Amino acid sequence: MSDTPRPAIYWYSKSGNTRRAAEAFAQITGAEIVPIEVNRYRVPMLWMCRAIWDVGRSNAPRLRTGYVVPAKRPWIVVAGPIWADQLAPPGRSVLETLAGTSIPVGLLTTCGRSVEQVKYVQTAEAVLGRPLVAHVSIPSKFVGTEEMTRQITRFATAMAPGASIGAA
Repeated sequence: MSDTPRPAIYWYSKSGNTRRAAEAFAQITGAEIVPIEVNRYRVPMLWMCRAIWDVGRSNAPRLRTGYVVPAKRPWIVVAGPIWADQLAPPGRSVLETLAGTSIPVGLLTTCGRSVEQVKYVQTAEAVLGRPLVAHVSIPSKFVGTEEMTRQITRFATAMAPGASIGAA
């Protein structure tokens, strides 16, 4: 067994769409899947008020998963839904953690809209303190379809040029 660390995809999903996209990405790339967990959005009904507040205030909630400070990885993808034209706050928390590293970072998002939003990319790069290696936004209507697979495969190729995509 190799001592070389695998790339990772840190994901947060409320509806399940981001989880499905993250799993498809991991299958294509062989990346380790690391769920992002927060207590803040667990209370039914109240979670949405907290989410709106956090997005509006650019808050990054405390993560339950203490292992988010990453081990040395060849690259990391942060995956999450878009809420109000921004990456869901748990994803922002991971980006803040990665800001002090030199690990290449990509962003995989899911959204209810069919048009790509750009504000979340600008914010993610500002939080990270450097440009993203690549990003992809999968409209929810494409989750689980061949179109999602095509988009994720292009994204995987951008994240890991020269890797044997699909070998996982």
